[in-house]
Amino acid sequence: MLTNDRRLKIFEYIKRKTSATTNELAEVFGASGSTIRRDLDYLAKKNLIIRTHNGALINSPHAESGFLFNYHRMQEEKKIIAKKAVKFVNDYDFIALSGGTTSYILTSEILNSPIQGLTILTNSINITTLILESVKDFQVVVTGGMPRKGTYECVGEIALKVIRRFNVDKFFLGVNGISVEGGISFSNLQELEVAREIYDHSRYTYFIADHTKFGVTKKARLLDLTELSENDIIVTDSLPEKIAREFSRYKNLKII
Repeated sequence: MLTNDRRLKIFEYIKRKTSATTNELAEVFGASGSTIRRDLDYLAKKNLIIRTHNGALINSPHAESGFLFNYHRMQEEKKIIAKKAVKFVNDYDFIALSGGTTSYILTSEILNSPIQGLTILTNSINITTLILESVKDFQVVVTGGMPRKGTYECVGEIALKVIRRFNVDKFFLGVNGISVEGGISFSNLQELEVAREIYDHSRYTYFIADHTKFGVTKKARLLDLTELSENDIIVTDSLPEKIAREFSRYKNLKII
């Protein structure tokens, strides 16, 4: 197969599947790993794909808000976060789970654990489906509201009214940015409003974010770092050294 033909077919394959590993592509196209890596580098330079440590993701104008796209990004890091966060969940807790892929992976970790008797509040259609299709007999409270394309999160006044009826023990909240300048921030204002409402009705909040979210500021601000309380904890896979130095002056910050 000619180089350009192979690269086109690789791009079409990744576009169809949204992601692929180097080993997978080598097997499908009968090429060596080094050849596939060169092809991926070429496609990445053309801004057609995004390279990962073991393959590639499709690049598109809607990639940032796409659940499937984000699910494959930093997946191992999100699993590390989930294994840390699940330790804070106890039998018979009433917890809330935000939408987003880190929360989704945390949900899988909870469902595979021996934890029992949970009541779970969520605005995520994906997380609701995951729980209902599991063998766990958890009670699920779905906020309802208007689901957003791409993220599958319910937003709007209906969701807010349902949330106001409850007092939550622990809220596990995926965020889009954590920085000195922007505090805890979100890309979407409607999702921020839902997060704020659950936050205000929760005793403890665990902000779950991989290391790429640090130093990032999005347009919708939930809290300044100075506003975080003793019941707020940030759970991450690692903390970049520069960010750790910036955060060191905030004595109220609890980071795991």
